[in-house]
Amino acid sequence: MKRALLINPWIYDFKAYDFFLKPLGLLYLASYLREHNFEIFLIDCLDRNHPLILKNFKIKKDAYGRGKFPYTFIEKPAVYKDVKRRYKCYGMPKEIFLEILEGIKEPDYIFITSVMTYWYLGTFEMIKILRERYKAKIILGGIYPTLYYEHAQKYANADLVIKGRAEEELPKYIDNLKKKNFFDLPYPAYDLYHHLDYVCLLTSLGCLYRCPYCAVNYLTKGFQVRRAEEVLKEIKYYYEKLKVKNIVFYDDALLLNPEFKKLLKLIIEEKLALNFHTPNGLHPRYLDEETSYLMKKANFKSIYLSLETVDEEWQEKLGNKVKTEEFLKAYNNLLNAGFSPQEIEVYLLIGLPNQDLVTIKRSIQFLLPLKVKIHLAEYSPIPFTKMGNTFPFLLEPLLTNNAIFPCLKEEEKKKLEELKSWFHQISKKS
Repeated sequence: MKRALLINPWIYDFKAYDFFLKPLGLLYLASYLREHNFEIFLIDCLDRNHPLILKNFKIKKDAYGRGKFPYTFIEKPAVYKDVKRRYKCYGMPKEIFLEILEGIKEPDYIFITSVMTYWYLGTFEMIKILRERYKAKIILGGIYPTLYYEHAQKYANADLVIKGRAEEELPKYIDNLKKKNFFDLPYPAYDLYHHLDYVCLLTSLGCLYRCPYCAVNYLTKGFQVRRAEEVLKEIKYYYEKLKVKNIVFYDDALLLNPEFKKLLKLIIEEKLALNFHTPNGLHPRYLDEETSYLMKKANFKSIYLSLETVDEEWQEKLGNKVKTEEFLKAYNNLLNAGFSPQEIEVYLLIGLPNQDLVTIKRSIQFLLPLKVKIHLAEYSPIPFTKMGNTFPFLLEPLLTNNAIFPCLKEEEKKKLEELKSWFHQISKKS
């Protein structure tokens, strides 16, 4: 039996928060390898429920398991020297990571995921530590190496860099692995965790939209959906076998799934005592009266809507995904279904190149009377997107970090920070 060590590394960044954050791709890989008779070991450096974390830190959670990561301050990379913020390593301290490694026998393969493009320094540090300890073949996959394949090949020091989906690519390099369709994979290996406050799942892959700021259509070709009965079966497995109370939908286009209403009806029929969450932002255009009612009946607790802006010119630039009147219709549908305004959370997109701050302020002022929770989502330029491909600085992934507003000039950044400060002040009063 081959032995595989799977690792979700630390986050190196100015900010990070456990906002329903699980390495879903890595967990699918674990179940895929286990199906091919691999012995699996998982270290999730962002697991706030690990016994050694709970022993050494006071971990605070909200009602659904979200909360802050432990962190240590680290030196900023040179490209951030002018950023007046502290740089941190989020996740379990390296001493705890090394202690966990002591209990793991020499693996044949080490698989490391790397998610956000500007988090790669934590991944590189992880590979460096593992190189000094093990002779195993190190394989790097995830969103960062898929979007920055040449960069990862040149600098990561991995034995193999995987671009794309592991269940499709790994059989080219590892004997006895069979290529598999994503929806035929066994459930993600959540059983490898000591304790779970929530699990994340997918009812679909991809998106039918082509938003100029989004790389989903590069990362996933087409739009594929799962049968409602299959998704329900997975939900019941988590509920009955793993005793999980919170189910988080990771879909990029959940409401575009023609099976979604059927799934909601099945959940209601089963009378499952679960909470459901939609952190990725729902398309208001598809939130009709029936869907709103069914979501309330099924016990959806976190409703996030993607409005982005109320400015018509910017709505057109961003792909006409939602019009203001469509958002208002969705908002009213949710209220009529029984949701309170405080249960509705709305994303506005800020930090876009050449975005007039007046339009951001107008969008905020439009939402304030509605009493919803407003989230200012900071734009991050991404390779292989219509907007991102216009920026030459994308050659360095660290410069895509939304925390530094990479597309703005210094004076623009200052004014945007002032606007954010104004927003936080009025949010406290409202």
